[in-house]
Amino acid sequence: MQNTFFKRQALVIKQCLTMVTLIAAFATLNGCVSTQEESPYTYSPSSSPYQDVIHAQQQAVEKNQLLLVVLGAQWCHDSTGLAERFATKEMDLILRAHYETVFVDVGTLEDRRNITERFDYPIYYATPTVMVVEPKTSALLNRTTMDIWGRADSIPLSEYIQYFSRFPAMTTAQKTPFINWKATDEEAVYNKEQALRLQSAYDKLGPLLAQDLQGDTPEELNKLWKETKGFRTELQQTLIKRAELTLDTESGNGVNTTPALRHYNPFSWEHN
Repeated sequence: MQNTFFKRQALVIKQCLTMVTLIAAFATLNGCVSTQEESPYTYSPSSSPYQDVIHAQQQAVEKNQLLLVVLGAQWCHDSTGLAERFATKEMDLILRAHYETVFVDVGTLEDRRNITERFDYPIYYATPTVMVVEPKTSALLNRTTMDIWGRADSIPLSEYIQYFSRFPAMTTAQKTPFINWKATDEEAVYNKEQALRLQSAYDKLGPLLAQDLQGDTPEELNKLWKETKGFRTELQQTLIKRAELTLDTESGNGVNTTPALRHYNPFSWEHN
């Protein structure tokens, strides 16, 4: 009887293993989402990030969707926090229905101005930078709220859902001020100059950041990072405030006053 019991147990185990093997093979053949498909919400290096955005914009036009451009990096917790929210069932449903989404990897603070300038935005001031675009006109529809995504990891999912549900519901009249928006010539020159200074700071920080990511933190990284952060944060806040006031004036809700274009002192390393 004991030998018969062990034989039966061995047969059951064999059958279970066979079933597991068949299930695994079936999942492989049918492309299990969790293992076979790469998430669309990943900051992956690309040899042609600008062309990736152009292609996504063309796709958005063809599908009659909005274009969603996200510039970020895997080392940035706010960037990965946003990607995790995007991958939730609720957000994925909204994004697939209403947006053509493209993630752009900025690497270790690499120059992506050709992408942001395509949508009349000087540079990325934070990671992630989230751009909601009307693809036919390249109009930036979230111009006055982009700064919130610099703290993307601390924003609850409910606010993500509310925010990204808002733009597909915009009427033509609501989009028109953003489509017609344009910086003054003086501001455009100023923005380009300051963006160049910021990119120079990124170029300075990039190698230090890369070294830090390898586990060897340079002594000067923290100080220069804080200095750059203060500069880029103030630049973006002023940029947004000017856009807010301009858009209010165009819609007849504001007065024709905008913040002065501030001139900043040199960076500490520019004195050397």
